[in-house]
Amino acid sequence: MDKNVGELDSTIRIIFGAALAPLLLFTKGIGKIVGIFGIALLVSGKTQKCGMYEVTGKSTLKSD
Repeated sequence: MDKNVGELDSTIRIIFGAALAPLLLFTKGIGKIVGIFGIALLVSGKTQKCGMYEVTGKSTLKSD
């Protein structure tokens, strides 16, 4: 899969992911699900690859 997440999009994903990921460890119930979503945001922000963007053909990455 090619990179499809731009710099601003990546930064926002990392910030929100870092805020949500601790919920996985410190909460129960729905908080755990939100924490898993936070981990997914961190991974997609760091790798600049988003599976949903791939499926829908979207991209926020600027072309050279």
